[in-house]
Amino acid sequence: MESTPGSQKVSLTWKLALFAPLGVAIILQVMAHRQTDLHEQVKVSIVGNIFLFVAMIGQSLFLMRKSTKWGIVMLILTSAGLGYGLHVLQHAF
Repeated sequence: MESTPGSQKVSLTWKLALFAPLGVAIILQVMAHRQTDLHEQVKVSIVGNIFLFVAMIGQSLFLMRKSTKWGIVMLILTSAGLGYGLHVLQHAF
């Protein structure tokens, strides 16, 4: 990979912050797909979606580090999605 003046290396901390919740979300969605009880399937899927929103918030924070307007828009939308996901999870239990 060629290094350009505008490119920056991503630290291991940012990689973990972005990919760890995404990996957990994928695992939970696969587990939800294999559930036989519909109520349990919905609960596990909601928790997986919450981890997906956490990964997206991490991505938007990374974009905001570069001061892009898309990072700000993504942070607002994913925060709203996370709030709605937590609201739905509260009513599922």
